[in-house]
Order: sequence, then C-alpha cells, then structure tokens
Amino acid sequence: MKCRKKIYGSLLICALLIGFPMNTLKAQYMPVVFDRTYGENIDYQHLCPAADGEAVLVGTDNNRTTVTWVKREGDTRFSRSLPTGFLSVNNVYYAGNNKVLIIGQSNVNAKGKRSAQISGRALIIDNKGDISTDVYLGNEGSELFCGKILKDGSLILGGYEPTPLSVKAGMVGKVDAAGKTIYKYVASESGTCVAFDILGSSTEFVYAAFTSEDGAGASVTRLDSNGKPLFVTVLPDAGFHINKMITAQDGHVFLVGNSNSGGGKVLKIRAEGDIVFNKEIVPASQLSSLEHLYLANNGNILVGGNGSDKSYYSLLRNDGTDLQKYVMKESISGMGIDAVSGESVIVGFDNDRARGTIIGLAKDGRQIYQKATDGNFNKAQLSPNGIFLASTSSGRICMVSNMGDLLFDRYAVEDSKKSFNEINFTSNGDVLLKDMNNRLVKLGHGVYVSDVKINKPVNGYTTALFTVTLTGYSTTDQGVPVPVTVEYFTKEGTATEANNYSPIKGSLSFVPSNDGAAKYMIKQDVEVPIKANNLVEGRKLFEMYLANISKSYLVKPKGTATIEDQEVVVKLVNTRDGLEDDRDIVYELGIFKTNGESLVNATGSDIVIDGSYGKGTADALDFDMGITPRLTIANGSKTGQFNVKTLSDTRYELPKTVIVDFNKVHAISDANVGFESSLLSCSGTVIDQPAMLAVTSLGDHGRMNNIVSGFFRISLLRASDGALLTNATGGDITISSSVAAETTAAEGKDFVFTNLHDLRIWGDGNRSAVNLNGIILFDKDKLGAKKLVVGLDSVITPANAPQINISSDGKYAGFTIND
Repeated sequence: MKCRKKIYGSLLICALLIGFPMNTLKAQYMPVVFDRTYGENIDYQHLCPAADGEAVLVGTDNNRTTVTWVKREGDTRFSRSLPTGFLSVNNVYYAGNNKVLIIGQSNVNAKGKRSAQISGRALIIDNKGDISTDVYLGNEGSELFCGKILKDGSLILGGYEPTPLSVKAGMVGKVDAAGKTIYKYVASESGTCVAFDILGSSTEFVYAAFTSEDGAGASVTRLDSNGKPLFVTVLPDAGFHINKMITAQDGHVFLVGNSNSGGGKVLKIRAEGDIVFNKEIVPASQLSSLEHLYLANNGNILVGGNGSDKSYYSLLRNDGTDLQKYVMKESISGMGIDAVSGESVIVGFDNDRARGTIIGLAKDGRQIYQKATDGNFNKAQLSPNGIFLASTSSGRICMVSNMGDLLFDRYAVEDSKKSFNEINFTSNGDVLLKDMNNRLVKLGHGVYVSDVKINKPVNGYTTALFTVTLTGYSTTDQGVPVPVTVEYFTKEGTATEANNYSPIKGSLSFVPSNDGAAKYMIKQDVEVPIKANNLVEGRKLFEMYLANISKSYLVKPKGTATIEDQEVVVKLVNTRDGLEDDRDIVYELGIFKTNGESLVNATGSDIVIDGSYGKGTADALDFDMGITPRLTIANGSKTGQFNVKTLSDTRYELPKTVIVDFNKVHAISDANVGFESSLLSCSGTVIDQPAMLAVTSLGDHGRMNNIVSGFFRISLLRASDGALLTNATGGDITISSSVAAETTAAEGKDFVFTNLHDLRIWGDGNRSAVNLNGIILFDKDKLGAKKLVVGLDSVITPANAPQINISSDGKYAGFTIND
C-alpha cells in the first residue's frame, strides 16, 4: 500500500511573545523510556552515558566501588563490584567501543608496591563487566581527576601529587595498558590538572590546564609525546582558579575562571604559549564566577558568569573584542552555542521574582528573542533537535526552537515536581535524570502513531490516514542525526478485514534531510483502505501497530482507527391496507443507504422505531388506538413491520386513513440511523368489510288502502352477519328495483309505486334503509287476492365506497293484496 510521506520542518508550536507557562504540549514531547531504581544500598555518585542509548552508574557499596551497566530500555546488563582499593571515584568517561574509564584515588595493589600506599588509579571496564586495564599513577597521596584513552590503548591521565611541603602539584602522565608509566610531568609551581586536550595526528600534543590552589599558581602547559614541556605559561593572576578549558584545532587554548582580585576572566593562549588576551568579564568580588565557555566554528567565543548582584555574558570575536556584552539582574543558570550556526542561548533566573529569562543571540551577537519563563532552568543544551532546558530542582524539561518557541514542556516524573541531583543531556539526544535514591529516569525522542476516525464510504473505498510521527532524531557522538526505521501492520478489532478494511503491513524510514529543515517533527502517513458494505454495524475499530524500531523509541506503538458507520435512512418499504375486523393494516419500514441501497442490520441488536398516531380520518371505532406504534428491525434483517388492528362497527363508510408518524429510532448508540426529516409519516387505509342490500315486505294490504304507504323496506346490512349498517359515506346509495315475474297483481290496476325510480339510502350518517312506497288501487271486479313481488336489480355505491352486494336471501320480497 502506497504511503504518503509528509515531512515537516521545524515546528513552531506556539508563538510566545511574553513567555511560556508550564504546559505539556502533546504535539511534540520526549517519552519516558524507563523510570527505575537501581542498586539497593548502593550510593551511585556518577552517571555516564554510553553508546546506543545505554548508561553506566558508578557508586559505592560498603566501601566497595560498584559498576552497573544499564541497557537502552532500562534493563541491567551487569552489576559488579570492582577490585578493592578505590577510595574515591572522581570521574567516569565513556571511552568508546563499549568501554568506560573510571578515574580516582585508590590503595595501590600493584605488584611490588606496599598495599598501604595511596595513588591515582584508572580502570577500564567493558559492557560485559570485564576489566581490560587497571593502572596507577603518581607518588604517595596522588589523585586523578581527568583522563583519556588513546588509540593504542594507553592512557593520558591528569591530577596532582603532593610535594614534600604537602602542596598539591599538578600532574599529567602517560601510562600504557599494562600499567607502565611512559612519562609523568609534574607542574611543581601549579595546582591540580583540572583539564587537558590532546591534539595531533601521528604524534599527540597534550595541552594541560593547572588551576591555582593551596598557594600554587595557575598555568597552561603543552607537552610532546614524551612528556617534555614545549611551553609553560604561568597565568598573570597567581590565584586564578580555572573553571573550564577548550583547545581549538589550531592549538589556541581558551580558559575561563576567576579570582578574588582579578574577577571572572577569559584568556586566549597561542599554540606557542604567549597570551593573546586576558579579558575581565565579571568584576572582581568574592562571589565572582566565570564558568561558561563555548566556541563556534567561526571563531566566536561565548562566555558567561555571575557577580555579586548581577550576571554577565559576552560574545567575543576570536581576537577578544566584544561583539556584544550584556549585564542581567538574573543569575546565569545555563548557556550554550551551536558550533555550526554560531547562534547562542543564555538562560537566567531571578530568585527574588521567581522568574526566568531565555535569550537567543545571532552569530553576530544580535539579540534574536527574549522570552520570560516561570522555570528555574539550570541546565541548557543545544542539540540538532532544538534547545533543551532543564531544572534539577523540579525535574522539568523543556525544548524550544532556535527562535525561542516552545516545542514541549513537561516534568520527567508523572507531570509533578521531583528533585534530581544530576541531569545529563547525552550526545545521541536522550536525557538522563538521576536522584539521590538511585532513581534513573530516561527521556528520549521517539515515534508515535495517531488515532484516526473515518466515515464508512457509501460505495467503493475511502482511506484511513494514520500519521506516524518522529519527535526528533537521535544523533551520533558528532551530532549527526541517525535515520530511524519502524515496521507497521494492522490488526483486527471489532472491524474485520472481510467487511471493513484491507490489511496492510510495511516499514517506514525517517531519513534526516540534508538542509536540516526536518529538525523537530517528522511525519509520514500510512493509508489503509476502508471498504463499503451493505451492513449497518455501528462504530467499528481496528488497530495499527508499530514494531521493530531502530535508533529510536516507541512512544505510542498502537493507533486505533474508528470507522463511523455510514448514514442510515429509515424509509417506508410498503403498506398493506387493512380490512375491517378481518385484516390488519401493515406498515413495513426498512433501512437504506443515502443512495437508496438496502442495508442489513448487523449491529448485533434490534433497531427499534417508535411513533405516534397522526391526523388520519379513521377513529377509535375503526382501529385499536391503544397499541402504541413500535416497529423492530431485528439483527440480520433489512425490514420490520408494525400492524394496526382494525375494528368492526355498524357504519358503512368510505376507506379511512390511519396515519403513523414514526419519530424516534432506538439503535446502539454508535449507529447513525435516522429519518430523512424529523419524522417519517406513513399512511395506511382501513376498508369496510363488504355490505349487502336486502328487501323485506312491510305486510299485506287490503283493497280499501288508497293512500301512500310503505310496501317494502330495502336495508343496508353487514355481509358477515346481517347487522344493520348506517350509511356514513356522505353519498347516497342508489337502488334499482323491479316487479318480479311471480307477481299476479297488475300495476296500474291493482297498485302503483310512488318512488320506484328514486330509491336511495341517504349518506348523512343517519340512514340504514329506504322504503319502497305505493298505493293499492280499488278494483271493482274484485277478482280475488293478488300477489305483489319485487326484486332488487342493482345498486350504485357512492364514489370510492366499499362494494355492496345484493343478498341472495333478501333479493325478493312480496305481499298479498286482499279484497
């Protein structure tokens, strides 16, 4: 199945003109990869990120040093105690090739040395728990603080060793993997080696910084591969405490630090050892501190620190001149620079107002933005994905874009404040947070799949579009974004592949764009075909799963697709007329698509349709009005019926209408079933049962009756039982009658009819019969009794009135005319 790819560049979640409050933004966030506590009774002092998202914890347990290696997802790869002897662990470095370098001070257990001796110690352990190197450096009482592994397995180590006068003299040495000291340089007039950098390709050059302490001065030294000093530069301020050192690729050394007399300063030293500039940034005071130092590829230098009541930061050209210099009331809690673009970020916090500030600088020092925050962020890190801000006091993690717009804002633990003693932004883009109780929380950019709602198509197919989002790339140690792959597949829920959708599976690749446009939110769409069918099903669900992800984490591996049922219309299918007291009126309703196609109820329950009687012409004598209209379309059926029971009465009527207004549908709550308008009005007809006419004689007559009198009565009767009916049609029933052959009386001599040609039963609702009237004539001949017999010939009913037959038993009637 074809997948539409939508790659989005930098995502600006919200424009914050004044500042941003705490608010977890769901559009982009870093998931909690794991939240675990390690090593009961172990005091872990060091947290070191390793390769591929792994981490190493180093601490003490009953005076024994313990190393715990944590896998990418939080499981423990191993946890073991190191050989006895470590008195302190001062630093832990990831050394590449799944190894870590542990540096500190230890009792000496090496062969030929007294076990009571204390010396600097360095140890290399791999991710299986095997120790490959365990070496010592320095005389009695020495201690190591920094170190690095060279390609040949030998180590450069830095720290101090005591002089006879108990002064901590700076020390830098080289030791091979077997523990043999290749060289040891001691800066007898300077303090501890706090940092060094190694330059050179075939031959290494060591640039080492020795801080001022305990009466010893501060200096910078360059050593060759044999430990011979090529220059020693003593810093002018003898009490200068070095906080940070960076050595550029061209051999220039940059330092920041402070002293009580000289304030916070930044220094640049050439590769030959002479000082290019020694520039004060923070005025001298007991609280002066210049501790932030960053270099950009264009040569610019970002420095910052705090004074007694203000903070100071400056963006300098490579020659030490200010591009911009700023003074803030807030204390600087974090800084960072993008080495490639040269853009910088400065984070400050004002304890008195409990408000913070985030400031972005362009590469020329121009302020790009200034945003207020409500967080005391004391950690800042620029990454390819954005600018990280973190607070150890609350465990709050934010990310903003290069324009200062908030990308996400969350607490590391359950959206609540939690204090951590260490927050580590790893080189691959993860965030590690460790508290005092050995709780380790890991956040990382990840992949999640959206939920989706889609309407079932009337015909053919439509598409459900799942969006798979990567919140950001992990990076290599060099900051290069790493491609991410993830597999996907669908799985049935209440929706089935047979009836509702076509299954798909495949994989997605998220490849970083060359121009860096896709830093923040990278999205790809996965299409799933949704089928039309002839079923009313209600809401149906199926799922999209993500699995087998590489180089990232699964934030939300399951997406749910909700297929909303098509619109279903209830219509009248058929109406069957009712016959009075014999056959019900039947209303048949069905369910249909909007295009008129019939549907089957597949909801798993009945669809019930209620109504009420409307304004028809039938009344309570015509049908049973006590039965409330209700119709059921059973599960598996297309239609349902409602029957109106007809009643019998003694009225002869035109057909009557029974109106049922269906106005409410009861279906499962997620089935979209309704009428085309507010109600469905259905008309049925009740027809009177057949009637008949019968004639009866009103009695014999004598010759002396010479007035008009009734001879016969013609009655309207119910055919089923002969009950007398009242003509309530509103129209007259016209009757044709004639003298039957059996008659012996002569018309005009013995009798005459007065209304034979106008026989009708009026339709006013009060008439059930009509008399055939006449006069008996006097006959002087008196020839004896005569018989008069009449018969019913035909009947004409009112328009649209029910059929009237002539009764076989009441077709003829007669009487005798007596002398």
